Amino acid sequence: MTTRSLLKTAVAGGLFGVGAYVGADVYGEYSTYCVLHAEGMKFAEQDDQLKEQIGTPFVSSPWYNASIGFTQSGHIAAITFPLKGSRQITDVSVRAVRRPGVSSTALYNLTGGEWKVLDASAMAPQQGGLVRPRSIVPYQAVPKVVDGKVIEGEECEECNRKAADASGTGTAAQAGAGAAQGKAVGAAAGAAEGAAAAAGGGQVEGGTPSAPAGEAGSQQAAGNKKPRRRFWFF
Repeated sequence: MTTRSLLKTAVAGGLFGVGAYVGADVYGEYSTYCVLHAEGMKFAEQDDQLKEQIGTPFVSSPWYNASIGFTQSGHIAAITFPLKGSRQITDVSVRAVRRPGVSSTALYNLTGGEWKVLDASAMAPQQGGLVRPRSIVPYQAVPKVVDGKVIEGEECEECNRKAADASGTGTAAQAGAGAAQGKAVGAAAGAAEGAAAAAGGGQVEGGTPSAPAGEAGSQQAAGNKKPRRRFWFF
């Protein structure tokens, strides 16, 4: 075999290796996208709020309009794809993790590797014209654990309370502030009216306190000194 033949063989082998590497990389990304896309569509079809927001039926854009990324040496994958309804269009994001083992994503998917969804969300409008991601993963009860043992049939009350507080903190705070402000304004108005009535002899006509004739002299002797008003807030 001549030197020229060896050179051709080496070049051909190098091109084949590059092609195989690129093909495996593309297949790994595409197969991962298909798995995560199927999970995202499943969550979207179960979310009534998303159905009301964008309308049904759902139409997903082609894979080349989506995006995919990997972190942690390919063990965590995240995709984002457009989802179009009868009224609006939104972006759905899915993030998942795979078991350690085979380093190649293509080989992992070919051997039936499992991807576990960490979170899935859809962009939803918020108050003030903002758009933020909202989780579309169905609620899963957190089991109660005592001394390292899972109690069957019981949920973690502390976990549920924290989740409820996190979802309703803003509304409860606004409602409490509004109630406190209403009480303060009412108390101030009542105290002002009582002080005005006491200063004017206890009778108010047309919103202006009027002093009885018998007390006019005592008010003149006091040098028309204005009474000090005090307000108590409860």
